[in-house]
Amino acid sequence: MRRSRLITIMATVSVGLVVGLGAYWQHRLAPLKTLRIQQTNTPTIFVAGDYARAFSTNGFVHRLSATHLMTKALVINVAKNGHVAVQQFAPLWHNPTIQVVFKDNHHPQRQARQLVTVMQVLHDRYHVTDYNAVGHSSGGNIIFDYLIDRPQHQPRIHKFVTIASTYPHVTAQQLAKLPKHLAILNLAGQIWQTKGDGEVNLKAVLAFSTTLTQHGFQPVTKIIHGSPLTAQHSMLHINPQVDYLLVKFLYGYNPS
Repeated sequence: MRRSRLITIMATVSVGLVVGLGAYWQHRLAPLKTLRIQQTNTPTIFVAGDYARAFSTNGFVHRLSATHLMTKALVINVAKNGHVAVQQFAPLWHNPTIQVVFKDNHHPQRQARQLVTVMQVLHDRYHVTDYNAVGHSSGGNIIFDYLIDRPQHQPRIHKFVTIASTYPHVTAQQLAKLPKHLAILNLAGQIWQTKGDGEVNLKAVLAFSTTLTQHGFQPVTKIIHGSPLTAQHSMLHINPQVDYLLVKFLYGYNPS
């Protein structure tokens, strides 16, 4: 009898948790469901940070496709030797997403070189001529390093979103290699009134915006304030507030 009651209590608690979490998550997603954006065929490339797997960008893609703001299109797996394997889930229509997942995911400079092959495949096989890019943590550095050494005749970047990334050694010569009118969104996290997101210093992230402005760019800078559940470094890529800012910047009628 006791065992039966215990099972009943545990089942009730489990159902309550699932329902409660579901309701909470729907509440968090509510702003995305009311967001008006443009529908384009310009893909957005997602690159995760240090030691990250597909999980790190799956959240973006799942939430934004579930709310019909973007379309999951391609997942590109890059082997340690640079070989590229592509999984296609949909045509590159309606704000398509492209997740780039590196097997060797702890060497940003090597990953930036491997990104050259990825972009060539996108150009030759999928006729991509322009794109947006989103990088979380060192994913932002991978994209940046690719951009400053990008070969000619590869797809052109339209907008760049960098999330919780720092660029302490960026030089004027490097910035001069970026497209002059590149639109950049620089996102940072701050847990309560601390110095950052628990891993990256807030001032270090904001320093990139300052440097960009000094060299003629007009970055949009946003700080995600909150608890460790929303503003911590690894929680930023599962935060619907970040989704909202990201997709509004990439495809919104008023991106700022």
